[in-house]
Amino acid sequence: MARIEPDRAALQIAHGLLRSTWSLDAMLKVPSLKVVLYTTARRHMKRRDRFDPKKMQANDND
Repeated sequence: MARIEPDRAALQIAHGLLRSTWSLDAMLKVPSLKVVLYTTARRHMKRRDRFDPKKMQANDND
């Protein structure tokens, strides 16, 4: 199974969630911080995909 590469928006949100004093680009240059940032961004992307506003507007509860 291929890993999902997070987009820039997910990386920026993950950077905010981590509350780091480092800039996003500086974190991407350090390998260990890059792994943490990508993991957090992937987790955010999974949560983002679960939310469906059209389904909520239609009141379609599964």
